Amino acid sequence: MAGIRVYFSHRTSLQLLRTSSPTKRAPLQGPSRALPDRAPSAAELAEIVERLGAAHHGIRIDQPVHVLVGTAAHRRLAPDCREHVCAAPLAGREFYRLAEGAFSAGAALALVQIAMDEKSPIALLELVYEACGTYQTRRTGVESVYDVPPLACVDDLRAFVARNPSLAGAGKLGRVLRYAADRSASPRETKQALVLGLPLRQGGEGLGIPRMNFVVRASPAARAIAGRSSFRCDLCWPEAKLDVEYQSCFAHEGEASRLRDSRRTNALMAMGWTVVGVTNDELDSLAATETIARTIRRHLGKRSQFRIDDLHARKLKLRRQLGLGVG
Repeated sequence: MAGIRVYFSHRTSLQLLRTSSPTKRAPLQGPSRALPDRAPSAAELAEIVERLGAAHHGIRIDQPVHVLVGTAAHRRLAPDCREHVCAAPLAGREFYRLAEGAFSAGAALALVQIAMDEKSPIALLELVYEACGTYQTRRTGVESVYDVPPLACVDDLRAFVARNPSLAGAGKLGRVLRYAADRSASPRETKQALVLGLPLRQGGEGLGIPRMNFVVRASPAARAIAGRSSFRCDLCWPEAKLDVEYQSCFAHEGEASRLRDSRRTNALMAMGWTVVGVTNDELDSLAATETIARTIRRHLGKRSQFRIDDLHARKLKLRRQLGLGVG
């Protein structure tokens, strides 16, 4: 089995990138090598997984694993492995070597592969936000974790799609990237950004996609108030000096948190910023979200008259797709 090669793909690649050691994986240089003409057998797959475990402590993947092959001539139908044919040429550093004989698609290629079968643009957008954010769920990992390094950034995804337009799924991914943003810190922040930022015709509030967790440097006066040199704004429109904060129960409960939040708000206001807080309950209420959106719209100087007859139905549809309540 020494010569076996396995190229992991799709969701398996994202899990491998999440749990492998960055210092022990190397991007393949130059043109892609020829993909294997068959998927690994159960014994070969077990050996490859064992090699991965030896090279990367704590590596984890779910079954069935997704692998790439160069032809469908030797298709193997098995519960532990799902094979995908990739005959198109690829441009860029699209694979990583994780261990002897074990390779993984990079995040951009994996997202294109997943996009090919994803029917919902909103679900695909949520996946992109997670891959480009600092949190993970079972969409990209094996468990929910916060404060993790991003797998990709939106600019790199755009560049990969531009270099590989013939790949199935590239066009679909490219279309949703116009509404994507880097550095979302949680699934709820992602949902809030999409509800507020997506165009009205897609059920959003049409405010434009905000910058996520944007860093604002403190002025001397703001530093004196808050004792901090910078502030991180959850959803930010920097040109309008507008910060919309998602006030989760976990991060904002307790007297110490309330005191810190008050000082932070006062410091930003001293710099000419407007701070709008959104609670968990407000995000789950359509009426509350619309009220908050009207405040933001006025601050951004956007018009408030719309000619979309079924706008309410579109908003309800988007909220259902995001798993949000209506209040």
